[in-house]
Amino acid sequence: MNVVSDLEARVGDPLSVTLIGPGVYGSHLAYQIEETPGVELSILADIERRKAEDAFRKAGVPDEEVAIEESADGIASALATDQRVATSDGGLAAGAPVDVVIETTGDAQAAAVHALEAIDAGNDVVMVSVEVDVTIGPLLARFAEYRGVTYSMAYGDEPAQVVEMVDWARTQGLDIVAAGQGTELTFKPHATHEDSLQRYDLPESFIENSEPDARMYNTFLDGTKVAVELCAAANALGLPTDDDGIHMPETDKGGMLETLRPVEDGGVLDRKGVIDSVTPTDQNPSAFVVTEATNESTQAYLSQRYNIKTTSNGRYQLFHRPYHLPQETMVSVALAGLHDEPTGVVTEQTTEVVAAAKRDLEPGETIVGGGGDTIYGRLQNADVASEADLVPFELLSGATVERPVSTDQPISAADVSLDTDSPLYHLRQLQDSLL
Repeated sequence: MNVVSDLEARVGDPLSVTLIGPGVYGSHLAYQIEETPGVELSILADIERRKAEDAFRKAGVPDEEVAIEESADGIASALATDQRVATSDGGLAAGAPVDVVIETTGDAQAAAVHALEAIDAGNDVVMVSVEVDVTIGPLLARFAEYRGVTYSMAYGDEPAQVVEMVDWARTQGLDIVAAGQGTELTFKPHATHEDSLQRYDLPESFIENSEPDARMYNTFLDGTKVAVELCAAANALGLPTDDDGIHMPETDKGGMLETLRPVEDGGVLDRKGVIDSVTPTDQNPSAFVVTEATNESTQAYLSQRYNIKTTSNGRYQLFHRPYHLPQETMVSVALAGLHDEPTGVVTEQTTEVVAAAKRDLEPGETIVGGGGDTIYGRLQNADVASEADLVPFELLSGATVERPVSTDQPISAADVSLDTDSPLYHLRQLQDSLL
């Protein structure tokens, strides 16, 4: 991961970067791209183009250096004359002649198209929008491999950091007991987006300056987002859930070791090697891994380390990371653009995010996607979801309810008519048939 010298060597010929979706996450990443040697923010795209223009401005790029372009030829011509580009067309931005495309829209339908356009154009992709990863990540990863480009999770978000911690632990010969992330929120799965920004306790100044997406923030509050993020990490690592769902115990860090270990040792796990989460009562772990050392000498050594939490005479250990930041995604950009290395990649479908009804749904209603007033996401093992014919969460946006669905009832294919014209639907069908 030591890439600073490699980036500095590229100052005269910087990595060119497209960023699609400069919302809260994307805009703060954009600002730091401008501060990083050897990288240039070449294109910013947003369906509301003024957000792209504003992000350039706040990043310190003079208006006269930014061209407004809405065609492929216009974008290419502007880049050829060393201008930056602001555009409303994410697809054109993804397929433009750059080195790395960062997708941060959070919209699975749009992100799927952007990823395909970028990969087909020979651009490396850093996928912040984990919503697309949990739906068609394995397919996109294989398409990227076929095209000879890198498809990577974003290091600035929890899933890639969980992947890194598990890889770090496995490299030492430690066995994985449980891995995941913490969430300091108490979920209200039936809540809607109308008051989500207030429930999230965001300052008015932040709301005014950053224009956060209320539905996106509600996915954190109703449990959908943590299900999505855990699903992405699980599918990159090949980990299932323990008992067809996550335990999410409310505990402090010391209690995590007491809880996330096997039942026979006083914990809640029926098996080892699972994805899970915690609701912390003290500092929130952004990413964590509970490990097991089987060598008795190693157990004794680790139990004597003053800064490592252990239990069962050193047999089980807890390692954690307390934060994640949008600008850390630069690690993924650098490794992909310079060394063709991903910071995690989804390769299989061990788990699935499925949907449950927020309220009673009646035939004829249209389902609103994540963060709305109709469904919330749950994490489930993929084989169980498949056996019950449950619909992947992201495919339900715009679906029509065909028969009554009760509150909290999981939604199966027989309950709805899906939008079968969407690219995401067809890509998932392709993934299911091929992989």
